[in-house]
Amino acid sequence: MSKNSLRLYCSSCNYPQTTCVCSDIDIISVPVNVVILQHAKEREHAKNTARLVSLCIPTVKIFSTEDSEAVNMLHEQCNATNSAVIYPSEESIAIESDLVTPLKNVDTVIFIDGSWKQAFGMMQNHSWLQTLPAYHFSEAPNTNYAIRHTRVSNALSTLEAVAYTLSYAFSTDVAPLHNAQQAMQQHWRGPKSHRRSNE
Repeated sequence: MSKNSLRLYCSSCNYPQTTCVCSDIDIISVPVNVVILQHAKEREHAKNTARLVSLCIPTVKIFSTEDSEAVNMLHEQCNATNSAVIYPSEESIAIESDLVTPLKNVDTVIFIDGSWKQAFGMMQNHSWLQTLPAYHFSEAPNTNYAIRHTRVSNALSTLEAVAYTLSYAFSTDVAPLHNAQQAMQQHWRGPKSHRRSNE
């Protein structure tokens, strides 16, 4: 175990020792490159779900906005033909729509990991993301992520956004992702007042 600040962290899953999910992780393979562009403040957040995604899908790449070299490399690799971003905007199209080219025709799908305010800032600061086809959800299931506050009604966690995209657009069995998130929530020892259902 490694120590970070006053918390003991598992050296394998990198979650707090009390929230260790190692025994609850099952590996899945996916037919697309999943990239998570992560706000710098999210990386050390104890309740961040992007780390769970990378544990279940080892091929996932997580780039911090602090790592300008990695972000620039991602920019060079992505274009409007081979990549798409999951982010709701005036120009985005529902992935459930039958009138658009299916997401499964792209090689890389980018997810934005941060609060809604942080995500907006990331899209503005990295304007090249706005040149990629953008998709949103119009029929996503209700969120099961209850341990983190948000002002957005029924906002999905990053893990849930990845799971829904992979399930709907690529017919991937994403049960291991949902199981991992549920396990993290069951292990979490925070006050009940912090749970979303109590807002």
